[in-house]
Amino acid sequence: MNTLEQELLSKLIIIYKPNGYDWMGTPITKDNPLTYHHIEKRNDNNTTLQNGALLTKSSHRKLHMLESRDIDLYNEWNWLFYAINYSETHPSYAYLEMMEELRIKTNEIIYGKEKTLKLK
Repeated sequence: MNTLEQELLSKLIIIYKPNGYDWMGTPITKDNPLTYHHIEKRNDNNTTLQNGALLTKSSHRKLHMLESRDIDLYNEWNWLFYAINYSETHPSYAYLEMMEELRIKTNEIIYGKEKTLKLK
């Protein structure tokens, strides 16, 4: 992560107060820290607060796996990130509900339906 991304990550944490979870509902830990995710693909001009999402390393990996497996679900996540970002506050209950629905779909795509049922 470059210096600008690190600076923006710090600002996103102050604004959104993640309370132990990232924007995909994954716990933030010492071994799974937050990263800055570019909602719109990375280029020279879009490393901004408005284009950032708070994702842990593992969520970031999952999202990129999802991009090649189910682009519609990948886009749903990014829409949710934009919505949270636009709210300029900790994710609301409605966003948390959407997050849980998307998490279930994501785990089914990545791990398969059988394993996802065991994760619950």
